[in-house]
This record gives sequence, structure tokens and C-alpha cells, in this order.
Amino acid sequence: MNVILGSGIVGLLAKEILGDSWTVIPFTKSRFYTWNPALDDNFIIADSDIDPFINELMNRRPNLYPYKRSWSIMGDLKSEYDEALCTVWLSKIFSGNYPQHALAYYKDRQTLSVYDIRANELYERLLNKHMPSIAEEYKKGKVTKIGDHKIERGNHIIEYDKIVSTIPLYALLEFMGKKANLEYKPINYIHLYSEHLDFEGANQTLVVDNNIDFFKVSNISKNKYLFYFHENVVNYGAYLMNYIKDFDILDGTVVGDAIPVGSMPNLDTLEKDDIFCVGSYAQWDWCADVGSNIKRLIKYSNRSNKPAKPKVFNEF
Repeated sequence: MNVILGSGIVGLLAKEILGDSWTVIPFTKSRFYTWNPALDDNFIIADSDIDPFINELMNRRPNLYPYKRSWSIMGDLKSEYDEALCTVWLSKIFSGNYPQHALAYYKDRQTLSVYDIRANELYERLLNKHMPSIAEEYKKGKVTKIGDHKIERGNHIIEYDKIVSTIPLYALLEFMGKKANLEYKPINYIHLYSEHLDFEGANQTLVVDNNIDFFKVSNISKNKYLFYFHENVVNYGAYLMNYIKDFDILDGTVVGDAIPVGSMPNLDTLEKDDIFCVGSYAQWDWCADVGSNIKRLIKYSNRSNKPAKPKVFNEF
């Protein structure tokens, strides 16, 4: 039996890509794409390696549109990639312990081509499609233990051939009786309306200044913005008055383990047990966006036309 652990957006995309021979064992809904507006970047970066799958998924060729980022430093916006600014920005978020490949990741992600697909709308569509089978799996009980190619669910034991895990790595390791030793940080999200913000043509600004408690702001629709705070603020309204002339706070929430801290751990021991982690929190990789997760799943399914890398492709 082939199993997908998790029913968030990556888990349901895995079901679409890997096919009917794979069974989704649900956990919780997506923490980031159940919300409206979505808490994470609500787009999929266009990539020729995933174009055929996206076309098939949407039953059409999606349109592309530009998505632009800028750096905000001392009140100025800079549109070009700057490694020094990126280093300071990452250090601000991670208190210095940022993933080492993050600098290379952001280098080519200042101006993006993205599909005309909102990730939260895609998640809702996939959830509705697979809800009958997910509901049936819920009735079989929660996972309590994983080991020796077996999954325990209450009094039931399932023998698995391969697992694609999309649940947080610390949860998977707990089921396997292993110590995680993983660090994470929260994000406090504030959704507000304002007619007095100007990103100068950018869709998102990455806030470098260390004396400012938010590290990113996304313009999610006309006059609506999502602020990402890496530190808790006692009174967000009073705090934001220092930076915005006039605004209304529409909503806010916090995700306690939103930022996986440090570099991605070595997952070779899991792969030897035929457990393959896909997703930002499953791999403990802050840079694993939705598009890169699709790409990884396509490689696992042998649908890529590129030469196979034994460790990735041939495992399946």
C-alpha cells in the first residue's frame, strides 16, 4: 500500500500527481490556504517543468502574470536583488540561523511569472474533489505509530510500501518515536485595508530594517494588505500608526510554528525506510514553495522528461 500522509495542499497535489494507487491519510486542513486571504504567498511560480501538470490540472493553459518584489530599507524601495539586503533580511527573521540556500533561492525571485491560479482556491477545489475518500479515511482513526513499514491507526495496522509525508517533520518523527530537535518561530498575521500605501508597482515588499517588527507586506487585492510580524506586538493598531496614515484592521491570526528555523536536515534515514518528505514543513525547508513541491512530486512520479537522478527518481 502506498500512502500520502496529510491532506493539506501538498498532500492533495501528491494525490493528483501520484495517482489512484496512493491513499491519503488526512491530518488537518491546510494551515495557510484554508484562510481567505491565504496566509502564505498565494501563487504558484511558473516553471516549464510543471507546465504540463498545471495544464492538465486546470484543463486549460493558464495565463501568466508578473509578480514583483521590492526591498524596503529606511523608507526606500529597491526592486533589484541585493545579496547584502537579503542577508540582513533573513538574519532578521531567523535571528541569524537562516537556511543557507535561501540566498540562492531569492536571487531569482525578485520578479516572477506566476500562473493565474490562487493557491487557496486550488486547495479548496482539490479538497472538494477528494472529500469523499478523505471522510472515509477519517473514520479509520488517527495515526499513532509508524515503523517497520507499518502504520498503526488505533487498533488497526497498515503495511505500507512507500510513504510520501507532507505533515510537519516533527509530527512524523514523533510517530516514529524519534526526537525532533527542530526549531521554529511564529508569524503574526495582520490583514488590513488602507488607501495610503504605495509599493511603487511591486506586489510585495520585504522589510529589511531591524527596528521594524514586520518582515514582509503583501498587497493581496486593491487597498488590502497582509502584514507578517516575526515578533508579537501588544497593540498592532497603535504600532502600525507609526507607518501608515490611515487604515482599518480587518483580521489577524498567529501560527506558532510558521517559520522552520535553520537548514534542512538530512532525511536519508527516512528515505531508507521508504518515507519521502515533500513540503516546506515536511522537509523543514522554508524555501519549499508550492511550485517547487509540485516539481519534486513530478520527479517522484517519473513524469519529468529530464534525466533521472537516482536518489530522487528511482526510489519510486
